[in-house]
Amino acid sequence: MGTYFILIEDQLGVRPTHGFIVCGDGARHRIENTEELRGWVLDLAGQIRAARARVGEVIPVNPKPSQCRACGQRGNCGQARL
Repeated sequence: MGTYFILIEDQLGVRPTHGFIVCGDGARHRIENTEELRGWVLDLAGQIRAARARVGEVIPVNPKPSQCRACGQRGNCGQARL
C-alpha cells in the first residue's frame, strides 16, 4: 500500500491520507499514509537497488572437487575445482 501511496503522489501530485486493503473475506483494513510507512518503503527500495547493483559480484566459495563435478553451474563458475 505504501508503494501505491508514493506512486499516486508522484503521478497525480496529491498525497493520499489513507487507503484500504480489502481481504478475500470482504474485511476492509484502513491503512494510514504515515511518514513512517513512507520511510520504510523508500528504505526498502534503496536496499533492493543496492542488492541489484551487487548482483554481478563474485561470491567466494571453497567447494570440494567432488561438489564441483556434480554442480549444474560449473560452466558458469570461475571458482570451480576439477
